[in-house]
Amino acid sequence: MKFSSLFSVLAALGSTALLIGCGGPASTAVPISGTVTVEGQPIEGGLITFLSPDGQTPAAGAPIQNGTYQAEVEPGQKKIMVLGTKVVGEELVLKGVPDSGTREKIETITHPNYNAKHLTPLTATVSTANEEINFDLKKNGKGK
Repeated sequence: MKFSSLFSVLAALGSTALLIGCGGPASTAVPISGTVTVEGQPIEGGLITFLSPDGQTPAAGAPIQNGTYQAEVEPGQKKIMVLGTKVVGEELVLKGVPDSGTREKIETITHPNYNAKHLTPLTATVSTANEEINFDLKKNGKGK
């Protein structure tokens, strides 16, 4: 009899934990959007990533499509990494196997500095929801 009472109490506690949930505080991320260009030309595709310089808030990222992005980012100072790409043709899925099919051949169009946290010159302060933050990258990787 004692076993079934103990089991009932443990089951109730377990159910309560499931209802309350686990983990840290609720997210305070805000939606932002903007454009990403290189020397004024929209980046066809790629990724943009927002990082907190001190690592205290989660990173956030979004795809870049036709020079635009939309992301949910925790407010605060951010370092931004960008990997811009474009389609430059087609290539075999399996090199040297002619009937393996083809896929789009993708080329990186942004300077490597923009895709390294310790090298990127890109920064921004995210403060409010629906904020528009635009980036015009330089081919030499040294400007914003």
